[in-house]
Amino acid sequence: MFDPVIAKTKHAAGTAGIGLIASFALCIGLGFWTLAAWMFLLTQTTPLNAAIILAAVYTGAGLIGFGVVSSRKRSHIQHQPPATATVDSLMSAFMTGVKAGSSTRR
Repeated sequence: MFDPVIAKTKHAAGTAGIGLIASFALCIGLGFWTLAAWMFLLTQTTPLNAAIILAAVYTGAGLIGFGVVSSRKRSHIQHQPPATATVDSLMSAFMTGVKAGSSTRR
């Protein structure tokens, strides 16, 4: 009964852990890339144009990242169909419960 919930939780935890580590590394790398790009663009153009170019690059990368995350599928999680109960098994369970309840009253 709880296997699908546990599988979804493990998948979410793995995704969050990988995302956290990747985000940290990406932030450090982007800091250095931004500094290098800023220095290069200042030698080629004005500071305003350099800022606009870097803003466009980061906005585009962010939108692409959101698109990739939203298209991620959970196809590897196997869903098991719920167990089907027959009338005999339900009556047996009911009688077991009634018997257990009556034995506690004695």
